[in-house]
Amino acid sequence: MALKAKVESLDGIDASLHDHYVEQSGAFVLQIEGIREHPETTALRNALERVRREKTELSDKLTAAEGRLEGLPDDFDADQYEELKVRAEGGGGGDADEQVQRVKDQYDRKIANLEAKHQREVSKLQGDVQTKDSLIQRSITDAQLTAAMDEANIDPKHKRMLAPYLKSLGKVKVLDEDGQLVAVVETDMGEVPISKFVADWAGSDAGKEYVSKATGLDSKGSDGRRIEGNPFAKANWNKTEQGRMITADRAKAERLAKAAGFKDLDAAARAREPMAA
Repeated sequence: MALKAKVESLDGIDASLHDHYVEQSGAFVLQIEGIREHPETTALRNALERVRREKTELSDKLTAAEGRLEGLPDDFDADQYEELKVRAEGGGGGDADEQVQRVKDQYDRKIANLEAKHQREVSKLQGDVQTKDSLIQRSITDAQLTAAMDEANIDPKHKRMLAPYLKSLGKVKVLDEDGQLVAVVETDMGEVPISKFVADWAGSDAGKEYVSKATGLDSKGSDGRRIEGNPFAKANWNKTEQGRMITADRAKAERLAKAAGFKDLDAAARAREPMAA
């Protein structure tokens, strides 16, 4: 049975899967690595781009239509135009000024109707775009927050409880930096990447108690706490551990490399030193 992306309660969910859900706004949301590559997320991004293109095309069409309709009556045709022209030049009976005003009134009504219709369509498109933007930003924020907690070596048993708390400590938003969507937190010192924000918090008196404790040397003589950290980050930079992780779990290595500031895993693998803090 497929895992549900969002549930109101963890009742009925296998206990071994509880750590994969994070409580958000009174519900539990499944955390997914590689969310941007998920087919439904890709479809959502494509739909968002299509809506934005359609909005631009609609605006361009309205501008073009206004240019073509300028000065024309609502039911304009060539015969009426020629008749009006003759009368305006005094070649036929009737009050030319009155007929010109009637044409102007018809035109004004048509423009008003077009503008009202355009505004309704734009409002609907804006609502659709805002809804899709919010969903994408939440997904990116949650994914990068999870990676930041991994990098800061937060004990896994605390992650579900800490995720909404950490987001409440500052205003989180997603920025487009050179084609990459990056979650940042607004603080009194300005905007900082969410990875640095979580790392700073983990090093504070309030956050230290949630950091995984050192486990001593494992069977290979490695420092357990260092291994649990991010070997791509400046504080835990370790080319040997990077190679081991790339071989064992490339998806996790990719995620931690990006969390440490690298554009992608290949860039991290080629690097001889960590990214500057």
